[in-house]
Amino acid sequence: MRRLAAPSLTVLALAFGLWAGTPDAATAQGRAASDNLPVLLTSDEMTSDEELGVVTASGNVEIAQGGRILRADTLTYNRRTGVVTASGNVSVVEASGEVAFAEYVELTSDLRDGVMRNIRTMLADQSRFAAVTARRADGSRTVMRRATYSPCEPCEKDPTRAPIWQLRASRITHDAEQKEIVYDDAWMEIAGVPVFYTPYLSHPDGTEKRKSGFLPPDVSTSSRNGSMLATPYYWTLGPSADLTVTPIFMSNDNPLMAAEYRERMRNGEMAFEGAILRTKDGGESIPDWRGFARLSANQDINDNWRTGLDASRATDKTFIERYKLRRRFSLIEQNTLESRAFVERFSDETYLVANLFAFQGLRPEDTLERVPYALPYASFRWTGEPGVAGGRYGLDADVMSIYRETGQHAQRVSVTPTWRLPHTTRTGEIYTLSTSLRIDGFHTADPEIGRDQFQASSSGGAARVLPQIALSWQLPLVRKFGVVSSLIEPMTAVYLAPNLGSQREFPNEDSRGLTFDDTNLFRLNRFTGSDRLETGARFVYGFNTRLNAPGQVYSAFVGHQLRMEDEQAVPSFSGLQKRSSDFVTRVSVQPHSMVEATHRAQFRSESGEMVRSLSTLTLGPSALRFNVSHVRIDRSLQPTANDSINQVGTSIVARLSEYWRTRASIARDLGNQSGTLLATTALIYEDDCFLWGLEGQRRNIGRADIPPDTALFFRFGFRNLGELALRGF
Repeated sequence: MRRLAAPSLTVLALAFGLWAGTPDAATAQGRAASDNLPVLLTSDEMTSDEELGVVTASGNVEIAQGGRILRADTLTYNRRTGVVTASGNVSVVEASGEVAFAEYVELTSDLRDGVMRNIRTMLADQSRFAAVTARRADGSRTVMRRATYSPCEPCEKDPTRAPIWQLRASRITHDAEQKEIVYDDAWMEIAGVPVFYTPYLSHPDGTEKRKSGFLPPDVSTSSRNGSMLATPYYWTLGPSADLTVTPIFMSNDNPLMAAEYRERMRNGEMAFEGAILRTKDGGESIPDWRGFARLSANQDINDNWRTGLDASRATDKTFIERYKLRRRFSLIEQNTLESRAFVERFSDETYLVANLFAFQGLRPEDTLERVPYALPYASFRWTGEPGVAGGRYGLDADVMSIYRETGQHAQRVSVTPTWRLPHTTRTGEIYTLSTSLRIDGFHTADPEIGRDQFQASSSGGAARVLPQIALSWQLPLVRKFGVVSSLIEPMTAVYLAPNLGSQREFPNEDSRGLTFDDTNLFRLNRFTGSDRLETGARFVYGFNTRLNAPGQVYSAFVGHQLRMEDEQAVPSFSGLQKRSSDFVTRVSVQPHSMVEATHRAQFRSESGEMVRSLSTLTLGPSALRFNVSHVRIDRSLQPTANDSINQVGTSIVARLSEYWRTRASIARDLGNQSGTLLATTALIYEDDCFLWGLEGQRRNIGRADIPPDTALFFRFGFRNLGELALRGF
């Protein structure tokens, strides 16, 4: 074998010329002086035809230049025309990772441009082209005739078999620089069967994450809205911003326009999304112009300060649900739209946040005039370094101002200095001593006395001071029996504080809910906020046990509270008001990795009646998972309800094969009005290049212009093309 290395193919010609004694060596050398891309050629044999000016390399030929590598059985270079031809097992490897295979290749001397015959190309993302002929220009643009494209892996058992899907076109143009693929007269084939024709189509080539263009459409039908067609268009606005505009056409209503703008900045980000339309069926409760908008942004001022905004608003309560926009805007909360502006400060010992809150209620009973605004709600937290004997001082402070157009206005200022001392004895006992002094100042205006229990008893100012001392104890006893370990852990706590009574003289804005269970048994204040505080002297005790064995876990917990006197501040139905509270329990059983059950319950101490229970059971491996959950809440725990809550939910998730999976779920009411509340099902196929799914949902809960409905959602997903969604409601 003879090896030659030179700055360019012209130098390769010079080398062949010198080797053959040709007279144009000086000219070739002059051209090489201006070319700084080296060439490396290896082959088994080289010959030169002086009369024709053709140099031929044969046998395991490999030539490389500027990151490109060409391999072939035979390679010829015509010094007069500057054309390189290759034949026999030809392959061209680009620096980007793209690989092309061909029967015959004819290229210019820099390997950038040329023609190929019977070409097969694999891109860097493993997508594949096949074409009868191809012409390459400008070093990056390839035009293929009678060509196909597919990102799917070929069948291992039969590589000649048609892929799951491919695009077949009379002409395919791949622009490697723009990272775009363009089709003329294209057919979409699934399993080799043509199913869709388009005269023109373009999409990114798989190596480009962001590219302007139309996204797959969303087609649906609705008994209220009629046929619906959404045609989103995506714009890339530079390297850090984009805009998606989605007109939605409806046969039973005027077109709806939705949009989303996103931008990432040096020290923050922002996004805006919204939708608007002029409805055909506006009325007294429905405005002519309906819409929704949300703006979110955050900015890091420096390493310690951050500010942000997240604001959402709709023109009316049913717009989002009526036009099926909850999924489009990724909204989770169904009953309220929350808006928040904030400033935060972080440090090793302190945290400060100042918020402005506004809400929009979406329930039928919500009225805009009574919806609260928090202007502002701010809090400060400081935790000191460990001091004498390991004790830590701390300080909590809060400021809250609630405003309504109609109804109660309230302000609260709170300051709470704290001290906490943990201690572990040599025998393993864990003691924690803590003290606090809660000081609150309130001011209330326009309370609606008698409206509900959350109103202050009078207007004007009021103050509250609550000193508290708490001592907790626990003794975790662990014992091992070979590979089995057990834990027995008794725990107690004593809380000493004056009894402040019902606290009805203070407004209640943030402490309207209280759920008593095993997770908050030892909490100092079990209210969700700070307008109401648990007071008085009380003793809490609990017992926790756990058994661990290989592949098995069993645990149980029971807890109870005793008071010196009744607590009037907590709701009478909560199970915490009387001297002897309800009992709370938790039992968890996992005898096998495929079986897990948990039961939480609340029992009345006098009668032993179970008034709250939550049970879950999970069976099966990850490939076939079955879940059952049951919740029962007695009417005595929810006095505003007409009946007890008694519901059961079941679901199953199954992976039928490597690519097929299914799931189904159903929620039923077992009370007086028993029946199905919600049922869903889905069948999905997904591999590395294709997704197909059929989902169904029946919802028997409705209101206003959002009646119960049945929904069908049909999905097609194509790698590098996007997802086509067909939905029927």
